Amino acid sequence: MKNRACRIKKIYACTGLLILVYFLTLFTGCGKDGENGSEPLIIKVNSENKFQTIAGFGGSNRMWGTQFLKPAEAKKAFGSDDTDLGLSLFRVRIASDSTEWPLILESVKEAQEYGVKILASPWSPPADLKNNNNTIGGYLLSDNYEAFAEYINSFIQYMNSNGVDIYAVSIQNEPDIQVSYESCDWTSTQMINFLKDYGALIESAKIAAPESFNFSQTYTNAILNDADAADNLDIVAGHIYGGGLNSFPLAEQKGKEIWMTEYLLNLNTGNAGAPAWTTYSESEIWNESLEMLRTVHEALTNNWNAYIWWYLQRYYSFIGDGEEGTTNGEILKRGYAFSHFSKYIRPGYVRVDVSSNRATSLDITAFEGDDKVVVVIVNQNSFEVSEVNVEIPVSLSAVVYQTSLSLNREEIQTDLSGGKVIFDVSPGSITTVVME
Repeated sequence: MKNRACRIKKIYACTGLLILVYFLTLFTGCGKDGENGSEPLIIKVNSENKFQTIAGFGGSNRMWGTQFLKPAEAKKAFGSDDTDLGLSLFRVRIASDSTEWPLILESVKEAQEYGVKILASPWSPPADLKNNNNTIGGYLLSDNYEAFAEYINSFIQYMNSNGVDIYAVSIQNEPDIQVSYESCDWTSTQMINFLKDYGALIESAKIAAPESFNFSQTYTNAILNDADAADNLDIVAGHIYGGGLNSFPLAEQKGKEIWMTEYLLNLNTGNAGAPAWTTYSESEIWNESLEMLRTVHEALTNNWNAYIWWYLQRYYSFIGDGEEGTTNGEILKRGYAFSHFSKYIRPGYVRVDVSSNRATSLDITAFEGDDKVVVVIVNQNSFEVSEVNVEIPVSLSAVVYQTSLSLNREEIQTDLSGGKVIFDVSPGSITTVVME
């Protein structure tokens, strides 16, 4: 009896183990992708379905003080060499005091050497044009609208006289939020009146507006619904703090480009009492970088034409500034991650449709230009998606780059077979496939 009882216990134990293995397989999916995929993911680019033309990807100059982009950092930010980031847009401040304009001259001249387009934004008109005679808060007096338009023209002309072409100017940075630093309040009605009555005075640069704090559709659409104001507006611009990542059908209907002109994530280290940047692990910082990449993906799938990050040289940004444990001038992982878009998707490229043979949690976009096809894949998940297949158009070859917690935009191992490039997408990563 004793031996028989032992045999029965062993049978039940083995049966239980088999059942456990079955249910683990059922709930975790096949392979390592965690998506219950019974077959490899196959990605196909559909060139016949075209969307927006890309204006570019960029970052901003330091707006205050005297620490601005130097030649060596400008090359890393805007250059096209293998180690560079390939940014194509540069946002600078139109200082409210014209004696400060020379401070940014070196930076914008360096950027332009690489063919970069310059967007210039004012944080405040000159104090004497405002109701409170102060560069903080208040509003621009309507009697001084023309004088402010001429002030913007003077900035453009100053830059032109020094060999710099200003591609676009804004009317106001974040007109719809009250802050305690350099700023100016504008209602949508005030901005409409300025644009329709004096926007035409600004002749040698495109006009971007309203640069709302959270890309308010109410604010933006009010301008677009005024025919005269809309006629003097070239670029619908805004920021995405606390919202605003949506499609803008009215802007598209009116034929306006849509630019995201400022956003930053820094683990709240800019707030009083917040932990220092150096207290966060590389993993925590990388997880926030993945959130940045998600916003870029969403902007593109909403048919936006441009994405401009905040300071491109800062400890939480693309190039280190020597603070919070970073090395001044060193490209940071966040820069390598962003460059999966900026380096390989050039101005003039067109976003095209992309499809897959099964549902996937990966964020995928595709682009065409310069006889190239570029596919960008963001994996925000904690699992690998193995054996991803991207179909290669006839006569094109493929190179695949990846950035993850352990990689910095490095070429990864691939297999070319049956007209497809096959590779693994690491957990928490961004991968770019360049076919040419």
